[in-house]
Amino acid sequence: MTSKVNVISQFILNNFYKLRKFPVDVSKPLIVGISGPQGCGKTTIVGQIAKYLKASYNISAVYCSIDDFYLTFNDQTKLSQRNPDNKLLEYRGEPGTHDILLGANTLRDLCGIQEAYNYFRNKPEHEVNMDDFGDLNKVTIPFYNKSLNHGRGDRAERDSWIQVKPPFDIILFEGWLLGFKHLSKAQLELAYNRALETSSSYTLTSHLLSHLEMINENLKRYEEEWYPFFDLFVHIDAQDINFVYQWRLEQERNRISRGELGMTDEQVYDFVDRYMPAYELYLPTLRKDNFFCSVVEQDGEHRRDNDGDGSKMVKCLNHDQHYGRHLKLVLDIHRDLLDEVVM
Repeated sequence: MTSKVNVISQFILNNFYKLRKFPVDVSKPLIVGISGPQGCGKTTIVGQIAKYLKASYNISAVYCSIDDFYLTFNDQTKLSQRNPDNKLLEYRGEPGTHDILLGANTLRDLCGIQEAYNYFRNKPEHEVNMDDFGDLNKVTIPFYNKSLNHGRGDRAERDSWIQVKPPFDIILFEGWLLGFKHLSKAQLELAYNRALETSSSYTLTSHLLSHLEMINENLKRYEEEWYPFFDLFVHIDAQDINFVYQWRLEQERNRISRGELGMTDEQVYDFVDRYMPAYELYLPTLRKDNFFCSVVEQDGEHRRDNDGDGSKMVKCLNHDQHYGRHLKLVLDIHRDLLDEVVM
């Protein structure tokens, strides 16, 4: 087991037992949001965590990805056609290209079926046989097949979705943009104008401000519909976010060496470039602030920093209440663990 898996697993276990002094009496599964940039290995890490928790502690974990909730190919095509000049919405990936309602309903259904299971299990006159519930005894998690439509992808047919039955104790939900929070209009404009003035970012300024504003607005729905489910948050960070280029190049070259379809180096750079504006805008805040804290300025306006670039902290409300629920890991270019911080 890698040190990353061990550190995250212990963080989850510590909070699992802390929040559940009497685990059998708590009906809601613990939901852990896990964020990390493309190529860092988060999907593999999440799978290893689930296996480790089951093998070592008999704790069952269900895991899924934001990729499971991409818009269908038809809906993504319509989105692109409605925004023909916005390259950020041309393909799947950015805020606005996921079915937020489907994701929220899936998380809600997972919680609901586990709560129902515990309700009947804790009634002494009942012996639970989930088969008695028919189709109500399982939740189906969507599956997105990225190989369809010449690599453009599409949501798979429902009969190939993953079926999950209780009992399970933990839900692991991973994705590259989880934890990102929208900026105020003033913050976004400031970050964009600085990039224009200093030529510090070719990926940010290669897009119109209005296109970035659309992505920023889309991000609000993730905050409203998905983030309230999270009990814990894990952020797998890169020492330098530009490592993503190298990591994705390695992954694609490995695919090609195995005889699988993979992107050329030029396609990889183009692919990663489309994600960089979001990293530049939202990563500074995620690196500095506890995910669960409400952060305000002196005048009470909700925001995360004074300068718009994450360089200056402001007051974090209820920090003591939320301390210990956010773990940050920092990886080097080899994906080895450099640092770990509980926030």
